[in-house]
Formats: sequence, structure tokens, C-alpha cells
Amino acid sequence: MEMLLKIEEREIYPLVEIAKIERTEITETIASLLHEWIEKKVVGMYADGKISLWKAAEIMGMSSLGMIDVLAERGARIQIGRMEH
Repeated sequence: MEMLLKIEEREIYPLVEIAKIERTEITETIASLLHEWIEKKVVGMYADGKISLWKAAEIMGMSSLGMIDVLAERGARIQIGRMEH
């Protein structure tokens, strides 16, 4: 799925500058930053007990084992067994 996104002019400048520094296309820069933000958000939701390991992996489009690696890299505590609410 593709989506058109409206970005305010004041928000474009930092994106353009990051793209210049990293020598990438702006769309590549935006996609990379969005992926990083989503990963951080998913890890946070998992760490807060809002989502399961399975759901985190599903959102990230990876296997549970891949998600465990991401959680470990981010220093998140990996919960074993059922989540309590």
C-alpha cells in the first residue's frame, strides 16, 4: 500500500538536511526514520506490557525470534509466558 503524506514546510527542512548529510534520497531518509520510530514505539509498547511478543513481531513484519533480537538490542526485558494485565 502506498500513501500520500502531507508534510509541513517547517518539518521538511530537517529531513532535507539529514538526507544531504547521509547522501540519500529524501524518500529513503523518511522511510528509514519512520522505521526507526516504529521500532522504538513497538519495543516501548512491548516493554509496557501493551502488546505481546507475537503482536510486536507481526507489527514489525518479522519472526518472533527476529523480534527477540530487536528487543535484546534495545535493552528491553523479554517476558516469558503469559502477559498479565
